[in-house]
Formats: sequence, structure tokens, C-alpha cells
Amino acid sequence: MDVTRQYYKPTYEFFIPSIYDDTAIACRIYSVQEQHFAPRRDKPWTPRGAVFAHPYTGLGGSYDDRVILELVKEHVNVGCTVGTFNLRWADAFTRNPRFYYPDLTAVSGAGKSKGKASWDSKPELQDYISFVGFFMLYLTSVYPPVPGERPFDDTYALTPIWSEVPTARPPADLVLGGYSYGALLTRHLPNVPAILGRFSKVLKTSTEAEIRLRAATLAAVTVINVLDSDLPSTHDSPTINEHLTFLQTPFVRKEKKNSWREQSIGEPPDDDDYISRVEVPSPKTHYLLVSLVLGPIASAAAGFRKLSSMDIERLDEKFMYNTTGVIHGKDDKLVSLSKVDRWIHYLRENSEGRCQLVGIPGAGHFWREDEAIDKLVVNIRRWATFWIGEGNPE
Repeated sequence: MDVTRQYYKPTYEFFIPSIYDDTAIACRIYSVQEQHFAPRRDKPWTPRGAVFAHPYTGLGGSYDDRVILELVKEHVNVGCTVGTFNLRWADAFTRNPRFYYPDLTAVSGAGKSKGKASWDSKPELQDYISFVGFFMLYLTSVYPPVPGERPFDDTYALTPIWSEVPTARPPADLVLGGYSYGALLTRHLPNVPAILGRFSKVLKTSTEAEIRLRAATLAAVTVINVLDSDLPSTHDSPTINEHLTFLQTPFVRKEKKNSWREQSIGEPPDDDDYISRVEVPSPKTHYLLVSLVLGPIASAAAGFRKLSSMDIERLDEKFMYNTTGVIHGKDDKLVSLSKVDRWIHYLRENSEGRCQLVGIPGAGHFWREDEAIDKLVVNIRRWATFWIGEGNPE
């Protein structure tokens, strides 16, 4: 870790399976509930969360990248619960994890995530979608109780079952973003309602069902740890330790997962094959992209196919109607600031929302230049306070 800087330690570390192929994805939650629940118990509670994706795994990226850790720190400081995750990892690159991103704060590549980095980015995009679904299910299930009332009964705390989660979930404020390849993946994400729809009504044997179970389990752990002082602490509770052991154990499928073709030619599932429907209100979404990869570099680095103008418009629609911040080095040699500026101009011309581009003088793609990382942190902080309504992005 960068010895000149201090970063928050994650509150929880665990695995979820990827909806692409069940690959174990290592995840972190930086939780701020303990700090921010008490002062707001007399006001409507708005969950605030942020998810950030790291640079390309195959070239050394991980959630220990210092730009990612700075994004985490500044959003924790404004009251967000923050989630990061490691994309699937290619063992062939572990011998030289600093090859492309030399300023990683750890040397282990993408941590404990399984699988291999792809060259077409389809698996990585599904990894990202998996974590966003998990994160929203978790975030909207942890909220302050009415004074004098227990937030959940002991049954829920001991056995997380989605049917017992209150249905009146408050909508959240959500930031989605990333650095470099992580920003590129963010650009290719579906809109959040489409992601949430994938986790609404799911088969009991599906990967989505396992992700929902793990989100419910972590919500139960958080509720007990933070909101209910009458129950034992994490260190004293066998139940909590059992939950954490479950979360920290990669998912192993015990039965064959039917392919789409096998499901389509067989008998359609009946209601008993599904777990109960869960509806998560669509959040107010914001986007933050650092050193966004565009153009031929994006195609070469990630293997995304060349998009038609209709595809591009559909892809970028989410930025047109939501607050979007882009931070880019003026000396970026991989993707010029002028290229990003043209993209932002296109968004502004077609936008009902706010799109903000900040160019940082003397900063390249990797933020290694003198004072570059300090300038980046100042602008991350400025944007974070802006989107929660407490500052100005200028």
C-alpha cells in the first residue's frame, strides 16, 4: 500500500458468483452506517452508495489500485457505503502485476477472484452487473430503525429470507464509476433499472438467487452489528461468524446449471421453482468516470466491437439523464482530453441532465506525475460533495 497515504480498511470482504459463469468474484464493502444512522433517525433515510470498477485485470488492475482507493475514501467521507470488487483474474499475469498499472498499492493482481481475464470484456461486464445487483439489494436492506423498535426480528437475523425483508424500501442515491478500463465498463453497463430487473424474479437454482441470498446475509450481519446493540457483537456471536464464513466461501454449484437452450425446450418452470419476487426502487443514479478509455484504444484494450450510431446513443443515454462527472488528465497519452471533450459535448447537446468534464493539468493516464494524484483527489472530493447537494463541481 502507498506508504504516504492512508486508506480505509474494508468493513466486509466476501465472494459472490458471477452471473456469467459462477466465477467467484472477490468483493469489499466499506460501510458507514455506524457513523451516519444515529443523527438521521428523525429524518427520512436515503441510502447513499457508490460502486467503483478497477483497471484491466489482465494488465495488473485490481481494487487495490490507489485511484480506486482514493475514490473509496472520498465517498466514505461524504457518507456513502462504498463497494468495490475484483474482476476475474488471469493467472498468466500474476508474475508481473505492475506491467501496465505500475502504481498499484498491492502486488497481488486481482486478489482472490477466480477465472481468467477475457479479451472481449463480456465476462467482466457480467461480473460488474453481478456486483451492482448485489450491492443494491444490500444497500436498500440496511436502514435505521424507528426509535424504540427492532429493525428485524431474530428469525431474520438468524436466517436471512427475502420474504421477511420489509417491502417499503427507500430509494437510494447511487454512484457508479471506475478508473480507466473500469470507466469503460461503466460506460457499457445497462441502466440500473434493467440490472435490478434481472434480480427481481429468479429461479431457486439460479446464480441470481445465490447473489440475493448473500446480499440478505450481509444485510443481516450489518443490522445485527450496527443497529441492534441488544445482540452480541460480531466477535462473540456464533451466528454472525457462521454468516461471515458463508460469505467468505466461494459459491460451488451442487447441481448442473441448465443452459438457456435446455430451459427453452423443456417444460416452463412453475411458481414453485422461483423464490419470492423482490422489488428494489430504482435509485437516483450518478456516474463518475476517471481516465475514460475511448476510441480505438477501447477496442484494442477491451475487445468491444465497433458500435453503430444507434448502439452508441442507447449506450450513452444513461449519462444524458443522470449527473455525470468525468475527470481526465490533460497529458493523457492513451486518450486525449480533446477526444473526451468531444464526447462530453455530444452528451450535453442531447442531455437533460448535467455532464461535467474536468481536465487536470500536468496529469497523465496513470496519475504518476508530480502532484497529479493530489489534484485528482481534490476534484473527486469536489464532485462527491456536489452530487450529494453540498457543493459545486466548478
